Amino acid sequence: MKSELSKEKIKCQCGKWTKPKEFNIDGIKIRGSECSACGETYFNAEDANQALIYNKIKNEVLTGKVAKSGNSFVVRLPKRLVEALNLTAGETVTISVENPRTVKIVCG
Repeated sequence: MKSELSKEKIKCQCGKWTKPKEFNIDGIKIRGSECSACGETYFNAEDANQALIYNKIKNEVLTGKVAKSGNSFVVRLPKRLVEALNLTAGETVTISVENPRTVKIVCG
């Protein structure tokens, strides 16, 4: 991430150069930069867009569906959720049982 942050150094509207910085907004890491002269902040467009997608669905109740694949069962996730969490096919997630009717899935 540090080498990716070096790409975030840009010239501020006040004329000074910004310093790369990683912001943590609602638990989402967003690359960007901050001007030490005027305090202006700039966010990486890709990261900011990902945060917007996440914020659109974070308070929604989404449903998935249990299906069978061979001898295993799978849970199909809504496309909007997969996009918001930036998941990819084949990615490993951690699953834990909270109680007899609740499971917790942790990405990354």
